Amino acid sequence: MINPKRKWRKFESQEDKIEVLKELKIISPKANEIKTLYYKGAYTKDAVECDVVGIVDNNEIILDINGELHSIHPDYLIDMQKKERFIIVDIETPRSFSPADGIREVAAVVVEDYRVIDTLHLAVITDEEKYKNGYGDGLEAIEENEELKKKFKALIKKYKYPLVAHNASFDRNFLRYWGWVEDKQEFYCSMNTIKQKEILPSYKLVNLLEHYNIKKGQAHNALQDVLDLLELLKVIKPERWSALTIQTSSSTVKKDNKESKSDSESSAKSNRFRKFEKDKEKVAEEKEMIEFAKNNLIKDIFGKKKIVFTGDMSKSRAEMRATAIRYGADSPTSISGKTNMLVIGEDAGKSKLEKAKQLGIEIITEQEFWEIINKEITWCLRVLLFLSVISFFNIKIKRDKYIIILLL
Repeated sequence: MINPKRKWRKFESQEDKIEVLKELKIISPKANEIKTLYYKGAYTKDAVECDVVGIVDNNEIILDINGELHSIHPDYLIDMQKKERFIIVDIETPRSFSPADGIREVAAVVVEDYRVIDTLHLAVITDEEKYKNGYGDGLEAIEENEELKKKFKALIKKYKYPLVAHNASFDRNFLRYWGWVEDKQEFYCSMNTIKQKEILPSYKLVNLLEHYNIKKGQAHNALQDVLDLLELLKVIKPERWSALTIQTSSSTVKKDNKESKSDSESSAKSNRFRKFEKDKEKVAEEKEMIEFAKNNLIKDIFGKKKIVFTGDMSKSRAEMRATAIRYGADSPTSISGKTNMLVIGEDAGKSKLEKAKQLGIEIITEQEFWEIINKEITWCLRVLLFLSVISFFNIKIKRDKYIIILLL
C-alpha cells in the first residue's frame, strides 16, 4: 500500500460509489448502502475504519485512512473485511483433573478481530478471601446449576463461533461431561497453536505471558485468565489454529435393533475375524516399537521412573510409551505401588486416576510431559551451541597462530 501516484477519479456521488464497489465485489450486489469498512495493515496498529474515496482502475482504489490518502488493490481490502471470530473460554475446577469432580467457575469472552464484544462470567462466590487464591477456591459447585448452564449455552448459540481455550482438551472434557457443550462443538487449542508456531521451554499460560512481555504471574480465576489469553493472542495472531478432533459420543450412536440385528449377525463373524487380524498386526507393531525404543535411548531424562499413560493423547498409547522409554523411563501399562508418574490425556480412565491418588503417585497432563522433554532438549541445544561457538573460536585462534608462525 502506497500513497496514490497515478491519476485517480473521485466518486461523483454515493450512488456512483455504491456501483463501483459492487463491481469490485467489495460490497454485495444487492446492497443499497455501504457497510463500515476496515483497514488492517502496516499503517495502523489495530483494525481502523476507512473510506473508499476514489478509483484508479479495477486494480487500484483510493482509501482515506485517518485523514491520509493511500492506494490499495481491491482484493486486499476485501480480505481485510474477513473477521477473526471466536469465543475464549476458561474453567476453574476444585484443583482436579477428573471431570467427575465438577466445575467451580466458567468465563467466556466473545472476540471479533481481537476486540471483546461480549463477556460472560459464571460463578457463585462463597468466600471472597479464598476466591482471591484462584484455582476454584471459595466457590460453589456450578456444574449442575441449570440457570448458569443455560446462560452459557445461549451465548454459544447466539454467536456460533468456535471456542478457544488454553489446553482446550481439559476444558472440553469438563464442559462435555456436564452437558455444557455439545459433542460436535468446535474447539481450538491456543497452546497447541503456539506450539506449531515456535519452540519454547514451556507453553503454560503464565510462562507465555512473561515470555511475550505481557505480564508476570497468573490469577487462576476464569475471567482474568480469558482476558490474559486474549492479550497473548493479540501478540501471536495465529494464521492457522490447532483444532481438537470432534469425537462422537457413544450416546449418539444408537441403531434400530430390529432393523440392524439381522445385518449385523450376518457379518459378525467376518468382522470379528478382520478385527482379530488387525489387532494381531497392531500388537506386533507396538511390540516392535517398544523394543526399538529400549535399544535407542535419546537422553536419560526420567532416570528409570515408571510412567503410565491413560486417556486419549496427541499420539497413540504405544508412541507415548516409546517416547518415555527413549528418554530413560520404564513404561508399564498398569499402575502399581512402584509407579512414579501417571500422565493423563483426554477422557482419562477413572480407575487409574483414583488408584494413582490413593497411592500418592504424581499426576501430570500430556502437555506437562512434553514440557519436561522440551525443557531438557532446549537446554541440550543451548549447551551444544555454546560448545560449537567455543570450538569455532579455538580453531580460529589456532589457525591465526599458525599463520603468524609462517609469517615469522
